[in-house]
Amino acid sequence: MIPVYVINLKRSPERRAFMSKSLARAGVDPTFVTAVDGRERAWKEPVRGALAKTEAALILSHRSVWRRFLRGEGEFAAVLEDDAHIGEGFCELLASDWRACDFDVAKLETICSPAWISKRGARLCDRALHTLGAEHFGTAGYVVSRAGAQKLLGLTRALNQPLDHMMFGRRCVFERELVVLQLVPAVVVQDVHHPDPTMRRAMTTTLGESGAARFADNATRAKLGGYARFAREADRLVQRVRRGLRFWPTMHRVVVPWR
Repeated sequence: MIPVYVINLKRSPERRAFMSKSLARAGVDPTFVTAVDGRERAWKEPVRGALAKTEAALILSHRSVWRRFLRGEGEFAAVLEDDAHIGEGFCELLASDWRACDFDVAKLETICSPAWISKRGARLCDRALHTLGAEHFGTAGYVVSRAGAQKLLGLTRALNQPLDHMMFGRRCVFERELVVLQLVPAVVVQDVHHPDPTMRRAMTTTLGESGAARFADNATRAKLGGYARFAREADRLVQRVRRGLRFWPTMHRVVVPWR
């Protein structure tokens, strides 16, 4: 079975207890990694743009997991954040032969919104791994290969945008800087995206309090002048056309279910 790392802030013991209980039920013995705390860290690294320090801390937390994984000898590692809900058969999935697929990152998570994925996927346990064609955000659960961890350490040196944009945004996914697969059905869903509202634990965001950063970024964009807005919309149109031309023969846009 591939190792499982769970990122958890020291000041969030209730989340650690939640993940410990969930993973114990699934038959998984995780390694907890103490997250970098953006509220307490004395910053040396420059944080650029509208990125909040807590979001920068999330990047550094994931980087610490990738480095820890690379110090070992395993071929793959699963990384979870501490507000992740685990679906059925998680242990069996981790025990499957991940070597059958060539990838840098395999996204275990869904955010329950449409995503571009390949029409055909490679079977893995009772699910399938499909090529991810365009951005599908969220970093609550994924499997990373050794090659993928090394690439991610290079791609995330600059603290200038949210981690999920770095890992699963246009640059890495659409421009193919990373080979990213999507598990279907997903086996991880972040608490805020749980398809059953009654199951949400109303966890406040602690690892990467990125909402403020993204709000600030949206506010900045809203102040753009007429030409800048036109250029942005033109770029979006070009990207839609590019996606249509690339995706139409082999991909479709679907909501990835969670199970």
